[in-house]
Amino acid sequence: ESRDLRTWAGELYFEYHRGTYTSQARNKWHNRKCEFLLRDLEWLASFAPNAYPKAEIERLWKLVLLNQFHDIIPGSSVREVYEDSERDYAIVHERGEAALETALRALAGPLDSSDMERPIAIFHNATVTTEASLPWNGEGPAPESLHTEDEVLPVQVVKDEDGARLIFPTPMVAQGAVAVADLRTTSPLVVPRLKVSTRRIENAHWSVRFDGNGNITSIRSQDEEPLEFIRPGALANVFQLMDDHPLFWSAWDVEQYSFETARDLLKADSVEVVERGPVRVAIEVIRRFRKSEIRQRISLGPTPGIRFDTIVDWHEDNKMLKVAFPLNVHSDTAKFEIQFGHANRPTHRNTSWDEARFEVCAQKWADLSEAGQGVAILNDSKYGHDVLGDTMRLSLLRAPKAPDPTCDMGRHRFTYVLLPHYDDMVHSDVVAAAYALNATPRVAAIATGAGVASATPRLVSSDDRNFVIETVKRSEDGTHLIVRGYEAHGARGTAFVQCGKPIQGAWKANLEERAGDALPFDENGVRVDYRPFEIVTLRLEV
Repeated sequence: ESRDLRTWAGELYFEYHRGTYTSQARNKWHNRKCEFLLRDLEWLASFAPNAYPKAEIERLWKLVLLNQFHDIIPGSSVREVYEDSERDYAIVHERGEAALETALRALAGPLDSSDMERPIAIFHNATVTTEASLPWNGEGPAPESLHTEDEVLPVQVVKDEDGARLIFPTPMVAQGAVAVADLRTTSPLVVPRLKVSTRRIENAHWSVRFDGNGNITSIRSQDEEPLEFIRPGALANVFQLMDDHPLFWSAWDVEQYSFETARDLLKADSVEVVERGPVRVAIEVIRRFRKSEIRQRISLGPTPGIRFDTIVDWHEDNKMLKVAFPLNVHSDTAKFEIQFGHANRPTHRNTSWDEARFEVCAQKWADLSEAGQGVAILNDSKYGHDVLGDTMRLSLLRAPKAPDPTCDMGRHRFTYVLLPHYDDMVHSDVVAAAYALNATPRVAAIATGAGVASATPRLVSSDDRNFVIETVKRSEDGTHLIVRGYEAHGARGTAFVQCGKPIQGAWKANLEERAGDALPFDENGVRVDYRPFEIVTLRLEV
């Protein structure tokens, strides 16, 4: 009941256990993929004509949440724990994908695909374009174009360690909605501007140049007055190997003195062009060092920014792997995504408190911006970062030997994206692009059938870029639709949240889904006032 309690503004940074952002990378990869899988499943199942699989969704979420328990998700458990978590995640992937495909096909069923040769259903839970893919068995002529009611998009066959796939840009009509599209063997009339050699890749937005070992020497915008985003004279996308011998807790900690031992892995064993198509161009760089190997495709295509699809065969002891980007950007602070917003942290080491934050956590992105330009690093499964001056680094792998001596050993696959942008982060598409990278486009082949439209309305969307829709689900009592959003940039304003079903009633709710004040609405949507970083839960009668 005291009125004199102390308060604290900002984050409470814990000056230990910084290694837990990175240890057991495979477990963290599964966690991120399952979070987004179940997000998409809830979203689609809330609108599908078949019954909402509440019990199945609850079972799968409880498996994911169980494995976010201390010490599982930090990567500081014994080996047997991760054998168990692998089994749990396999169940979530298998059953979640099956339930999602059922909902996707149910929503696509009433759509018109009667005149299509090879119809597919597509759903991408994002607001910007990225790339979608579909396995390709090589039987018959490969499709060259994807047709929707409004777009004709190029299709490309790519081959990698997983076999052959068809890749294509996600159609705009499928962003936030379910759409049907036709794969055809006819060529598209218009294809993007793409160029590739072992020393350069280009599209309409960026020109990326490499040295003879596949290290980036320049990233320039394709404007009349181009901007350079890499520090002149520096090399970027440089893998760094450092000694990693914590004083006490091997899996838990990394120490600042380890950063002083960083050795740049600049030499490549091979650099070659592996993709030269109408959708994407890519070079592949292979680096072998000690007992390990990095195989990386660097590409330009539908994904916003420069994409790095990376496979690491990791067999090191007491080492840490980072990747570094020296940028042509100056700022005293960098932004790091946290749950439902972001935190600002210093890029200098002026005080002992600044010095202590030599390794920090973030979710899907970190950004360094000045007034005229900035750069973000997006990721699909990484959490450890550091920014010092103009250099951003992403932590990729560790090799602690206790309590699990096999921690991180073996093959890892992950993707990160470097996203240059104009102005600062809050006026860019960093948040939307990070969601697009992580929200895998859902694609399924379907049978032809008659219908009245080629796409559903957008299921739930916001007309305000500041207000991000994070969750769409059926209420726990099964009577209403729950929509949870948050303000992402530190702004205030009003958003109109649209719904693909007619709205009969709208209330602001708490996190337990209990209805509070009624909100103004019409059958298409509801108007929501928001404050900086506010989490808003809506309860809708549809």
